[in-house]
Amino acid sequence: MRREQVVPASLDEAADSLARWVAEKRLIVVVGRCSVDYVGRSSSKLGEGDRLIIVKPDGSVLVHRPRGYSPVNWQPDSQYINVSLEGGRLLVRSVRERPREVLDIWFTKVYYAVSFQGMVDEARFYEYMDEHEFRDIIASHPEVLEEGLRVVETEKPVKGGYIDIYAVDSQGTPVIIELKRVRATKEAVVQLKRYVDYFQEHLGVRVRGMLVAPSVTRKAYELASKLGLECRQVSLDKLLKLRPKARPGAPSRSLFDYME
Repeated sequence: MRREQVVPASLDEAADSLARWVAEKRLIVVVGRCSVDYVGRSSSKLGEGDRLIIVKPDGSVLVHRPRGYSPVNWQPDSQYINVSLEGGRLLVRSVRERPREVLDIWFTKVYYAVSFQGMVDEARFYEYMDEHEFRDIIASHPEVLEEGLRVVETEKPVKGGYIDIYAVDSQGTPVIIELKRVRATKEAVVQLKRYVDYFQEHLGVRVRGMLVAPSVTRKAYELASKLGLECRQVSLDKLLKLRPKARPGAPSRSLFDYME
């Protein structure tokens, strides 16, 4: 990965570096004093202040204030980015065509700028759902655990807690299912064993215990086998594909909907 940085003595020097970096589609980070104008689906004006600006190779632009995690202005992508000097100020203009949006960042001072070329990130992103969604998807599709499995009840109350899923298998045998949405450890096995013992004592019949998680530790597997319990590892990718789709007409949400 190649890195280049400048502490420009003038806006002309900053403009030369930024224009070249933008043309080379580098990741650019700029710290400077600027104001921001936006015209598009709405319009806004941000007065002058010290800001952190990030320009990514895909054309996305983020303007951050010194405090807070969310950008005060942003452009999710750009058809083109232009760097120029106008009226004694340095202008970085980001333009989207559809819908038409223009983000103008006017610098009166650039304190520091750095660019990176050749950054590589090909890691898989895993989205972990919350406990209720994890349970509801499995309860709606018990076949991901075992063919013929039928869910009778979720969050079934028992002495000392709640059973995540109470089901019966194809032979009519009760199945107590304990869910862990990230990783199951020995503690989960002990909890499941307690529920199984409680049900066998009160029903007087054989009860299966099943620990379900995306990942199960080796010690949990060993203890479950010793206690006659079962472990099932489920694929998060598979569960996410089974996630209910949003209702037609329901508003879509983006990352910025979760920001302040």
